[in-house]
Amino acid sequence: MFPKIEIESLPVTDSFVRRKRVIQPRGELALIEDGGNFRHLGYFSLKSGPGLFRGGHYHRKKTEHFYVVGGELLLRLVDVDTGEKAVLRAEPGQVIRLHPGCAHRFEAVRDAQVIEYYDGVYDREDDVAWQDF
Repeated sequence: MFPKIEIESLPVTDSFVRRKRVIQPRGELALIEDGGNFRHLGYFSLKSGPGLFRGGHYHRKKTEHFYVVGGELLLRLVDVDTGEKAVLRAEPGQVIRLHPGCAHRFEAVRDAQVIEYYDGVYDREDDVAWQDF
């Protein structure tokens, strides 16, 4: 597995656990995080199509978390310390953790909706542009 990223599927269960998805005829409830300290919460959508993407950078300090609400994503990743590259897919119900030094670019295989969160406030100086995916 690529060392600077973690992708975890939340369990689908009616049991009491702190991170889960409950899928019922009336709709879905996702308990994405329970107990963490997060100071930034955002949402983005991404349409599928040639040349459409989000990201294209890495962070020196911040660990980012993403929850895929809908659609399907292709993640292009580069470990900026080693040059190692990976391409992974993410789908609804998965939590993605990107650690510092992991250049990332998201592309939608199917139009996607994503929640982004982390424990700091946005710092423009921690966004370092990256082109070589």
